[in-house]
Amino acid sequence: MTNTALSSGRSGDLLSVNFETSSSGVIAITRPDLLNMGQSQSDESGSGQLSPEELAHRLTVRLQKRTFTDIELYSFRDVFKSLADHSNDGVAYWSEDTLTRFLELPDALDVGALIYHASSCAASFPFLSQGPAIMEWEAMVRIVCVFTGRYKGILRRSGGDPTRIWFRIFSIYDRGKKGEEDLVEDPERRKENIAVERSGEEDGGSVGQSLKDSGYEPPLSATDSLFAIADPEDISDDEDELALAALDAMDAIEVFKHVEKPSVRYIRRIEADKMVKLVMLLLVVAPMDPQEPLAIYIDRYSGDAFTELKQTAESVVRSMSPTGKPILWTMFSKSIRRSLPYMFDGLKPLYDHFLFSKRFDMSKDRTQLKLAPPLLHTMGTIMNKNILNQLSFFLKGENLWRKLRRLYIGSDAGFSMGSFEQKVFKWRAPTILLVSGSRMPVKPETSRERSFTDALAPKRFPDSIDSDGTLVFGVYVDVPWKLTHRECFGTPATKIFQLHPIHEVFETSQSHTDYIYWNKSAGIGFGAPLPRIKAGDPVVHMNLGAVSLILDESLEFGVFTHSSAGGGAFHTSDLSVGGRGDDWQDRFEIEEIEVWGLGGDEEAKEQERQWAWDEAEAMRRRNVGMGNDVEANRALLEMAGIIGQNRSGGSV
Repeated sequence: MTNTALSSGRSGDLLSVNFETSSSGVIAITRPDLLNMGQSQSDESGSGQLSPEELAHRLTVRLQKRTFTDIELYSFRDVFKSLADHSNDGVAYWSEDTLTRFLELPDALDVGALIYHASSCAASFPFLSQGPAIMEWEAMVRIVCVFTGRYKGILRRSGGDPTRIWFRIFSIYDRGKKGEEDLVEDPERRKENIAVERSGEEDGGSVGQSLKDSGYEPPLSATDSLFAIADPEDISDDEDELALAALDAMDAIEVFKHVEKPSVRYIRRIEADKMVKLVMLLLVVAPMDPQEPLAIYIDRYSGDAFTELKQTAESVVRSMSPTGKPILWTMFSKSIRRSLPYMFDGLKPLYDHFLFSKRFDMSKDRTQLKLAPPLLHTMGTIMNKNILNQLSFFLKGENLWRKLRRLYIGSDAGFSMGSFEQKVFKWRAPTILLVSGSRMPVKPETSRERSFTDALAPKRFPDSIDSDGTLVFGVYVDVPWKLTHRECFGTPATKIFQLHPIHEVFETSQSHTDYIYWNKSAGIGFGAPLPRIKAGDPVVHMNLGAVSLILDESLEFGVFTHSSAGGGAFHTSDLSVGGRGDDWQDRFEIEEIEVWGLGGDEEAKEQERQWAWDEAEAMRRRNVGMGNDVEANRALLEMAGIIGQNRSGGSV
């Protein structure tokens, strides 16, 4: 098929352009005006055609010039050449084994094939639909630019959706079965896939075999069940915002806009077990420095630590596929965009390793690994390295690593509001509260359980997703804690989140400002209004917000409520898996509560100064001469608000 389009060149003159597209999606661009002059726009050979390969080459040249420093590019070339294999025709390329060894991907995680497949797909940048590709030099440049995000520096437009890019390179795809509308097999693309598989026969088998072993699967007919559960957005065509942005950077956008797309449509998917392996790697590399070897984190994936790492990864993956079914685009994108926006950030320093050649390492002692300060100075019952890095998937890692200070651990300081106040109040920086527990039985078994359930409305919602019965919730609080009298405190930056058995973050809405309350008679609440209370009287009825987490005043029981009707201080779930968008409620017995302060020595010293001042003020008040009439003195102190009304001593 041939058409003609008009586009404006740099001088503003209209140019006549012919473009052709085959059923395989190859774009041929012809400039008759230049051909008539005996010149070519695309290359020095004068062919006058721009294929996707030629456009990718031009973009690669621009990437090299604009996104790498001279020393980075020099080191990159040295790394590539020193480890490259060579085909029979002399083409240098990297195999799966070479990439896995260079990145030091541990065998225990079994993620080498998946990373190689994703890299070979990124090699086709910006035409990701044309992947996977052989990892020769220019392909490696594109791979590093994709994984490190450097490609964004040369694009005039947004550069496409990064979330979609990650999904594309880590997924495989199925074609529709014969007889389904718009889901037809493309015989030309089938030939291309067979050619890729057979390419190894021409160069000794190594390149083709590497692609085959990487986990890449040629697009076969999809099962009816996969298409039956697919959202319309899951059925993809070859339109690619990334390609449009890249072509726009080369003034070729007008041509690409008018190219007829092939009629092939397909469903991309990521297998849940492979996603677990990928998330395990991302949890390990989250805090990595570009010049750190992955080996320094070996304690994270060896022995018993491997089991804990896998459990954390499974909680993350359940937000995309709670039952282990293939992960489709809509499931993936909803989870990443709200709850895991920084999950892939760890791949940047991992692929930055290409820019540091060991032969140019100027350090004198290469035998000693530089030991950085620990990511977490002290462990908690809930907080550990896996939880810390899981938090970095939605809270910026540089605000967490080496900056968390343990303020309150219920099992150490005591499960009481007074101990909580003593340890947490006066901290002048953000804090993270974590609470873990086990589900309560449907019918209360003890008097304490009955007292707690009597303060709640009769349970109308079912339990949420269940795995091992353990629940872990948390809240990010960006302001100092304070006693709540009538109005809640907090800001729109407050976040409620769940870490186990499923990972999800609940952002604030604009409906209400009932973000946080803290009251010795009512307990601690997030997303719910403070219940009406009288001094010394127990809470008769708790107010449950549409999305809320409430801990009772004894810090013994908790309840998380999710009402799909919404309208509360926090947005409802937007996940379309495991009934998360429906009504559900989890009532649980608290096993541990922890509060961690974001900050350092300066914040700790400030908290100590605040407490010292309060203690000195309390002592001063106790020593004020007030005569010998005890009852009159007590009445005076109550009028001043110093004692009584649930206050102790002189701490206000």
